[in-house]
Amino acid sequence: MSNMKLSQSLNLRLQQTLRLTPQLQLAMKMLQLNQLELQELIKEEVEKNPLLEISEGGDEAKEEAQQPTNLDDIPKPADPTVSDDGVRPQEDFQDFYKYLMDAQDNYYSEGVNYYDADEESNIEEYVGTRPSLTEHLTTQLRLSECNTLERKVGEYLIGLIDRNGYLIYEDDQVTSVLGIDKETLEGVVAILQTFDPPGIGARNLKECLRLQYETQVDPDPLVLRLIDFFLEDLANNKLPQIARRERVDVERIKECYEEIKRLDPKPGLHYSSDEKTTYVTPDVFVEKVNGEIRVTINEKYLPNIRINAFYQSMLRAEKLTAKKTISFIKERLNAARFILESIARRKDTIFRVTKRIFEIQANFLDIGVAGLKPLILKDVADHCSLHESTISRVTNNKYVQTPRGLFQLKFFFSSGTTKTNGEEISSKHIHEIIRDIVSKEDPRRPFSDSKIVEFLKNRGIELARRTVAKYREELNIRSSSKRKAYS
Repeated sequence: MSNMKLSQSLNLRLQQTLRLTPQLQLAMKMLQLNQLELQELIKEEVEKNPLLEISEGGDEAKEEAQQPTNLDDIPKPADPTVSDDGVRPQEDFQDFYKYLMDAQDNYYSEGVNYYDADEESNIEEYVGTRPSLTEHLTTQLRLSECNTLERKVGEYLIGLIDRNGYLIYEDDQVTSVLGIDKETLEGVVAILQTFDPPGIGARNLKECLRLQYETQVDPDPLVLRLIDFFLEDLANNKLPQIARRERVDVERIKECYEEIKRLDPKPGLHYSSDEKTTYVTPDVFVEKVNGEIRVTINEKYLPNIRINAFYQSMLRAEKLTAKKTISFIKERLNAARFILESIARRKDTIFRVTKRIFEIQANFLDIGVAGLKPLILKDVADHCSLHESTISRVTNNKYVQTPRGLFQLKFFFSSGTTKTNGEEISSKHIHEIIRDIVSKEDPRRPFSDSKIVEFLKNRGIELARRTVAKYREELNIRSSSKRKAYS
């Protein structure tokens, strides 16, 4: 057996790595946030950093906050974009120091300005919300003639009703938890099912529809039979087969089917839920003025932040201030500078990306969806000299107000195809064409997917039948067999 020797050696290896410093991570996060989220983040940063302050007031305060702080008079701290080991991230923020100090407001002369229109208060702010489904049912339970035990069981069951109005539970579990028998449980369920809205507290769709229809003055027995035994066949539009089995004509089945379609399969959705209402505020305004695209960054609701003048004066009097205090102020100044730079960078990036999107999709502002062109992230990224992931962050959860309405920025990205004449057409435009074709069909002879393929081909759009079927499903349009109407 040969002798094995262990030895140690020291090798020097040089390599480059990308380090995501906390500051750079914050900048990426700010780029991804929409206006309302950015507003909350800025407020959090102001609370944590004493060198940042929110300037109060109207337009004058906004203009004042936009002016650069007197940074020339302040000892400039170390570059916050360089980590302790000297590694600089790929993104270079030096230009933004210059931006802040030189006050290059004319940088946005292409059309960026502040949305500053005076708006009246929204009347919805003063309208009271409707009670939630749980509150509505609990009120009815308290007014009903129930004993203490039934009211206790009823309150428990109301908590098991989902937002659609369905009662979801397991018999054994409820009886075990409440210590009751199944007869008592069924009795309380029956009480809940008499509450408003009709159909509430049902265990399944069939029971929900039956409960609603039974409240009518003179319910049709055939309708009840269709609810009990033929719901799936009705969903698949098999009216002739049902008519043969029930020994009636198709017209009679069609009349009953219309009665069923007037019932509400989700009665609970008419009441407000406990979830908070989400409000959408546009991040960008886009319009066409004299043939040119005008992009306006919406900063109306963003806090106006600036560096606190008191701490600036302490840095100027550095010799009269304790070293610990000076060190702390410089550290916080580093962070404050970076926040201001990141906000400026976010504004610049959103502006450039939005401008490029609507340079490509300019026809959308004139003719709507029909003017959309195929567009992918790479098309914008290459023009703006940014990475595709950056474009994705910019367009994520951002909204743009256009003359055609409010849209997500991601709406303007779509795949597409080339027509026989060489013209490019987006998939969203094809969606609209398919929707238009289906809307004009004879309900008694609906167009099959193959027929829609022929119509598209006549317009110079060549697509496979499976692609048309995919687009049709995306539009929530049922197949031709299920769209057929029986007269």
